[in-house]
Amino acid sequence: MTVPRSGRVAVWCLLGATGLSVMGNAIVGMALPWLILQRTGSATAAGLVGSAAVLPAMLSAMFGSALIDRIGRRLASNAADVLSALAVAAVPIVDAIYGIDVALMALLVAIGATFDGPGMAARESLRPDVAERSGVPLVKLNSWGETVDNIGAFGGPVVAGLLIGFAGPANTLWVTVAMFLAAVVLVQFGVPKVPPAPQAAEESYLRSVRTGLMYVVRDPVLRAVTLMSLIDVVFLAPLEPVLFPAYLQGEGVAPAMAGLVLASFPVGTIIGSLGYSFVADRFRRLTVLVASLAMAGTGLMLFVFTPPPLGMIALAVGIGIAAGPINPIVATSYQERSPAHLRGRVIGTLVALSSALAPVGLLGMGPVIDGLGAPWGFVIVGAGSLVTAAFCLASKGIRRVDEPADAPAGLTR
Repeated sequence: MTVPRSGRVAVWCLLGATGLSVMGNAIVGMALPWLILQRTGSATAAGLVGSAAVLPAMLSAMFGSALIDRIGRRLASNAADVLSALAVAAVPIVDAIYGIDVALMALLVAIGATFDGPGMAARESLRPDVAERSGVPLVKLNSWGETVDNIGAFGGPVVAGLLIGFAGPANTLWVTVAMFLAAVVLVQFGVPKVPPAPQAAEESYLRSVRTGLMYVVRDPVLRAVTLMSLIDVVFLAPLEPVLFPAYLQGEGVAPAMAGLVLASFPVGTIIGSLGYSFVADRFRRLTVLVASLAMAGTGLMLFVFTPPPLGMIALAVGIGIAAGPINPIVATSYQERSPAHLRGRVIGTLVALSSALAPVGLLGMGPVIDGLGAPWGFVIVGAGSLVTAAFCLASKGIRRVDEPADAPAGLTR
C-alpha cells in the first residue's frame, strides 16, 4: 500500500501529538507529587492533590465531549492541550510567588484534569479522519496509537525521574508545558481540519450530551463493549496501584526490581499492540479479543507461582503482549460505529462510562488483600479477565464486533 505524503504527515503528526500529550501527563503525574512532597513533606497532601484529578476527568469526558462535535475535532484537541499547558504552567508560577498551597494546587490539578478527557476523545475522534486521508486501515492506526500511548505512559516516569534529578520538579513542569504546546503545533499544521457537524449547534448542550449517551445505549455493539469494559476495569483497576505493591513488598522484592516488574507490562503491551497492527486483517476481532482476555487472565493467575524477579518480569511482558490487541480492537469498534456528526460525543461518553466502576475495584481489593492475602488478589483479577472473555463469547453485541455499523433508530440525521 502506497500512502500519499500528506497522509503520512497526518499520521505521524497525530501520533506525535498523542505521544507528547500522554507523556506530558505522565511526567506531571510524577513531578507534581514530588514537588508537593519536597515542599510540605506530607504524603497526605500529595495524595489529596492527586485525587483531585479523578472526578473532573471522568465528568469532563462525558459532558465536555459534546464540544468536540460543536467546534470541530482538531480545534477541540488543540484547545484541550493549550488549556492543559496553562494549568500546568500555573503550578510553578504559584509555587514561586506564594509557595505550595494544597487547596490551590488541588484546584489547579482539577482544572488540568478537566481538559484531559475531551482532549483524549478529540484525538481518538481524529483517527478515522486521518485513516481515511492516509489510506491506512483504521485498526492498524489504532494499534499504532495504542503503542504510542503505552510508550508515553512508560517513558513519562523515566523522563520525569531524569528531569527532576537534573532540574528539580518545578522546572520539570515547564518541560511538560512545552510538550503540550508542541502537540498543538503538530495537530494544527499536520492533521486535516474537519468542520464541526452543523446539527451539533442546533440542539441544547445537555441534549447534545444526552444524544451521545443514548446512541451508546441503543447501539448493541457499543453497549456490549461498554459493559465488557466495565466488567474488566472492576478487576484490573487495583492491579498496579494496590495489588502489585502489596504482593511484591510481601515477597521481599527490592523497590528497584519492583519498578522493573511494573514497567514490564507496558513494554509487553507495546509489543502486542504493534504486532497486532501487522496481522489485524488476518483474524476476526472477536477471536483475538477473547484469546487476549483469556491468555492475560491465565497469566495473572499464574503470577503467584512465578519466581521473583526475573520470572515475574518475563511473565509480565508475556501478559502485556497478550493484552496488547484489546485496546486497538475496542477503539476501532468505538470509531467505526460512531457517525461522524456524533463521534466526539459518543467516544467521550464511552471513555467516561468505561472507567465508571474503577473505584469499586480499588476499594474492594484492599479488604481482599488484608483478609485473604495478595496471592488471592491475583486469582480474583485473573478470574475477572476470564469472566470478561466468557462475557464476550456470550454477548450478542460483542459477537457482532466485526460487522459494519447499523445506526440506532432515531439517531441518524
